[in-house]
Amino acid sequence: MKKLLLVVVPFLLLLVGCTSAPEEETSMEIVEVEMELPENVKEQEEVAVKTLVTQGDENVADAKEVQFEIWNVEKGKESSVLLDAEHVGYGVYEVKHSFEEKGVYRVQSHVTARDMHVMPTKQMVVGDLSQEEIDAILASEEEEEEHEDDGDHGHHH
Repeated sequence: MKKLLLVVVPFLLLLVGCTSAPEEETSMEIVEVEMELPENVKEQEEVAVKTLVTQGDENVADAKEVQFEIWNVEKGKESSVLLDAEHVGYGVYEVKHSFEEKGVYRVQSHVTARDMHVMPTKQMVVGDLSQEEIDAILASEEEEEEHEDDGDHGHHH
């Protein structure tokens, strides 16, 4: 009987230990960022740039960092400004910004939340630009990027 207990008791402890372990999520849901950019923006007008941060069905109110990087496409990303956003409620983060001149701008949000970093980018138009002007600006941006790629073909020894 004692031998049977020596075999059964450790087996039962092992069985209980395996089943009582807390279940961990095998796949963490990704943090999603949905930017809301204002339309019909005039130069020198202060507007709100917003982003909604969610994970699954949950609004993320505890993001570690939310910033917006904004730059004029014609001037390039090196001319960007980086602005810290403020949580205004329900997972919405906001920054107020005025665009100095008309043009096509890129707005990239940098969101660090729940051990993830998400960086979506959207485009917006400031001022009265025709579709032809917008297309010309975007075409010149593509040409710039192609020239930058061609520029550095150094040899490593």
